[in-house]
Amino acid sequence: MLVGAALSGNVGGQPPVVHSPGGGADFAGDVGHFGDAVGNANVAGNAGGGSMADFGSLMNLVQTTVEPDSWEALGGVGTMAPYPQGVIVDPSGLLREIDTQHVSQDDHEAAIAALLTQPPADGDVASDEDDWRAPARIRCVSVRRMMQALAGRALQQQTLVRSTDGAALPDSTRADASLEAFRSMAGLSRVVVVMVTHDDLIVAGPVAGFDDVDGWLLDRKSGLPPISLVSLATGVKAARSRTPYGCTIDPTTEGLQAAATLGQQIVAGGIPMSRAADQLASALGRQNISVFGMTASNEVAYTMVEADRHMKRLALGIEPLPNRVRNYLQMVSSTGDGTPPTDLLLRLWFTTRALDVRASEVDGDRIVQLAGTPIRLSGENERAQLDGARGNRVIDPASLAFVDHFNQNWGSIRAKYPIYGALESVYMATAISELWKRTAMNSDHETLQRAVMYFAAEQAPTLLPPRQVDSIAVLHRYQRGRKKHQVLMASGGVEITSGDLVPLKIGDYPGLRSFAKIRDGRPADRWWWNGQLDKR
Repeated sequence: MLVGAALSGNVGGQPPVVHSPGGGADFAGDVGHFGDAVGNANVAGNAGGGSMADFGSLMNLVQTTVEPDSWEALGGVGTMAPYPQGVIVDPSGLLREIDTQHVSQDDHEAAIAALLTQPPADGDVASDEDDWRAPARIRCVSVRRMMQALAGRALQQQTLVRSTDGAALPDSTRADASLEAFRSMAGLSRVVVVMVTHDDLIVAGPVAGFDDVDGWLLDRKSGLPPISLVSLATGVKAARSRTPYGCTIDPTTEGLQAAATLGQQIVAGGIPMSRAADQLASALGRQNISVFGMTASNEVAYTMVEADRHMKRLALGIEPLPNRVRNYLQMVSSTGDGTPPTDLLLRLWFTTRALDVRASEVDGDRIVQLAGTPIRLSGENERAQLDGARGNRVIDPASLAFVDHFNQNWGSIRAKYPIYGALESVYMATAISELWKRTAMNSDHETLQRAVMYFAAEQAPTLLPPRQVDSIAVLHRYQRGRKKHQVLMASGGVEITSGDLVPLKIGDYPGLRSFAKIRDGRPADRWWWNGQLDKR
C-alpha cells in the first residue's frame, strides 16, 4: 500500500505492487435473479457504508459550495455519494481530502460537524429485539432470509412504481432508513461463527452497540464498522472466480524519470535542500490509481484506495501514528547502521493473513468458528533506476522492522483511524465468502450467492472512480558520520486473495456443537435475530 522511498543521495519512486490485474467487472455482471418475480427492480434508498449520519444534507452542502457547476445534480458531470472519510473525488477523478477550513468564506465546518452527529428523533428508538444497533450477546443473520426480504421489498417497489404511473415517489419510499439494516448486515462487525446448512448461510457474532466516530459507525467493543452487504458480495465474486482484487497507487514512468533526474541535481547541490521535498513532489506529479478484480465505483474500492493513500502518509510521518508507534523515518535512524541502501524503493502494501479456523458438523450442517486478524502489512524493496524502471531486490532492515512494528500495533492504529477497520471488514467478508464457497452443498447455495451479488449491486451507490492522486514527498534529514540521508516517496497497494484467508485444512472441534442452537432458534418471520447460547 504505501510507500516511501528512502534514498541516500539519489531519488526514486515505487513501481506497481506485484499483483496481476483481474479485470474491473462489477460483481453485478456475474449474477442471475433471485426468484422469477424480482425482474429488474431497482431498490431505492440511501447509500451504504457504516454511518447513520445525515449525508444527504452534507452532500447538498458540498454541491452548493465546492465548484457547484461541476456536479451532475447541477448540470455538470461529477457524482457524489455518502462516504464517511473526509475525501472527495472531483469530476476529473482526482482523489483529495476535503479542506473544511476553506470550503467557502462562511463557517460551514460547524454545520458539517452538526450534520454528522445528529441524534435520532425521539420516536425512532425501537426495542432491542427490533433495533439492529442495540447490543446483543450473539447477533445472527440468515443470508437466505435476508435475500428473500430484499426480494419482497423489490416487488413492493415495482408495484408502487406502477401504481404511481411515473409520478414522483413519496420521500418515505426513496429514503427508507430500514435499508441500513440490510446494508450493514444487522450490525455485525465481528463474525465469530459461520454456519452452512443445506439451504442457508448463517453468520453470527457479538454486537456491543455503536458510537459515531468521525462519521463512522463503530462497534463499541470490536472498534470495527459493520460488515457491508457490498463487501460480502465483492468477496463472493472473488471466491467464485478465484480472482484476487485490490488496488495500487503508482507513479508514472515519466514521473519516476523526472524524480531520478531531480535527485542527481539535489546531490550535486543544484537545488537547495529546503526546496527538495516540494520539487520532488512536483517532479513525480500525479500518480495513477488502479483498481483490479472489481469495479472501481463502489464503497469497497473507495475504502481500499483511501487506506492505501492514508498509509503512505503514516509511513512518511505526515499523519501521526498512535503514541509509541514509530513511522518508517523513525525506523531508519534507529535500526541497523542507520544507512538505508542507496536508491531504495520502499514497497509496502496490505495483503491477506490466514485466520484461525476450526469446525464441526451437526446433522449434516457445517459450523465454523473464526478467530484472528485477516489483514497484514507486507513489503518488498527494490532499487530505483534512472529510466523509471525497478531494479534488483534489496534488503533494508528499517523497512522490515517497520512492517513488523506496524502489524504488532495494528489494533491501536485501527482504533485511531477507522479507515483501517473498514478495510479489515472487507477482508473478513471475503474470508466468510471463501468458507461459503468451499462448503456449499448444492445448487441452492449457487442461487443464493448470485442473489447476494444481485441485491448488493442494487443497493450500492455508483461513485465516481478515483483515477489519480497527488504525490507527496517529505524531507527528512539526518546524518551518520559525513553522510546525509533523505527519505522520498513511492507507491503501494491492497491485495485480497480469498483462498489465502482460510487454511486448506480445518481442524475438527466438537465443542462447536452448542452453536447449533443458532440454527434451531431462527424465527419464521425475521432475517436477523438475537441468538440464545448457554452461559459459560
